[in-house]
Amino acid sequence: MKKQALLAALAAMIGISSTAQTGITKLDINTGSGSSYPLHIIPFGSGVACYATNGSKGWELHTTDGTTAPVMVADLNPLAGSAIGQFFNRPMGVIQSKLYFTGDNGSSGYELFKYTGSGTPSVIDIELGGGSSSPDNFAVLNNILYFRASTSTEGYELWSYDPNVTLPTRLTDIRTGTDSSLTGSVIAFNNKIYFTADNNSNNNELWVYDPALQMTQIVADINATGSSNPMHLTVLNNKLYFSADDGSYGRELYVYDGINPPTRLTDAGTGSFDGMPDTKAPLITYYNNKIYFVGSNTSAEKQIYVYDATTGNATVAASTNGANSSEPSWLTLYNGKIYFAANNDTKGIEMWSFDGTNTPKLEIELCTGANNSNPQQLTPVGDNLYFRAIDCGGVGEELFRYNYKEVSVTNISFDGKATLFPNPATTGATLQLQLNKAENILVTITDMQGRTVYTTGMQNMPAGETNVALPTARLQPGIYNCSVTSSTGSKYYSTQLVVK
Repeated sequence: MKKQALLAALAAMIGISSTAQTGITKLDINTGSGSSYPLHIIPFGSGVACYATNGSKGWELHTTDGTTAPVMVADLNPLAGSAIGQFFNRPMGVIQSKLYFTGDNGSSGYELFKYTGSGTPSVIDIELGGGSSSPDNFAVLNNILYFRASTSTEGYELWSYDPNVTLPTRLTDIRTGTDSSLTGSVIAFNNKIYFTADNNSNNNELWVYDPALQMTQIVADINATGSSNPMHLTVLNNKLYFSADDGSYGRELYVYDGINPPTRLTDAGTGSFDGMPDTKAPLITYYNNKIYFVGSNTSAEKQIYVYDATTGNATVAASTNGANSSEPSWLTLYNGKIYFAANNDTKGIEMWSFDGTNTPKLEIELCTGANNSNPQQLTPVGDNLYFRAIDCGGVGEELFRYNYKEVSVTNISFDGKATLFPNPATTGATLQLQLNKAENILVTITDMQGRTVYTTGMQNMPAGETNVALPTARLQPGIYNCSVTSSTGSKYYSTQLVVK
């Protein structure tokens, strides 16, 4: 016990600590009760990179492999403090294991920087001198970085950077002169670059740049009398999905196949009411051959909707808050399910998962009761899910890592305990039950589609230890749910079983 306490204290000193909920590691950057406010989390190396403040250096670039405390890459702007502002949108991209990001070293202004994984990042100056080009909205296509950037003579336009070429190249001047044309997201799709732009006659609409033809053109004038302002550009199943407002139906879900004009799929808000929020968090995902998105009805109650291509209808698929708005956001595919942040009137804003069939499951509750941990920036990297959240126990807003394989299987809500081993399993696994009283127990294994693949049937199990053999050798490799249920139907225990 003394050794465990010493190890825990040592980990806390270096910025690594476990939380009350197993499977979660706090990667503390601003140790103590202060917040590091991690921004723009992106996969890099075996872990992630992000901007964060340690309390004395302002927002600087940090990296972590998930097992050691995040390390500040460099104090890029030691005199003025922060090397990055919070107003940028997606200011990082990775090409060939090198990280490109927006930063300010105190002399070049906000410019493009390159970090190789070691040493000091180098600046790639676009607006020479002390002016800022402020690059953001990075996208990668064929090992070339595309982004929007601003100069004093052209405003915000589309740029590219080829690591094999010395300097970035401006690709467009849609709105001539100093006025900016690029107003929103940039994304790679169908070997082209799509983005939101305003040419001063069509307002904010969807545009495309073709690198092969070096040609730029508007995709469609969705709102002929104003701006459709496309947002949430997301490539799913070889199609481009986004939200837009055509001036008649409010903000709704659209799809574009790269050939035919974009098509409005939904009228979730009915009539001119917005059927989708205009927040910047990821709100669209493709799961089990269906499109799930954050929708809103005419009462502004936001839930997870599903679009059925067969019927052409969009209906509520999941709610964490009954008929009240659950405010879901950050829809992310992880561990074979949709993970997302959402509100519940009794649980606050926490992290949930949804498998498309059952009701949403509360996966992570960092703040007990109705307090909010407010998870954001969900970023999966292999078996890990990184995110930013409020640590109610330690107060601060920090970087966290969740690994479903590290979840304890002894946190049981019934009169006893359970242990599942080995996990991951190959030829067999054992569920060890330690019951304080005799009970009728049912053990069930289901796949990620909710289908039962093994069950013991209801059995009377005595007080004390009982070992239940699970025949994992007959199961296909994958992720399964293992549950223990009483004769009354109460689910005592549930965990995930990984079969290799």
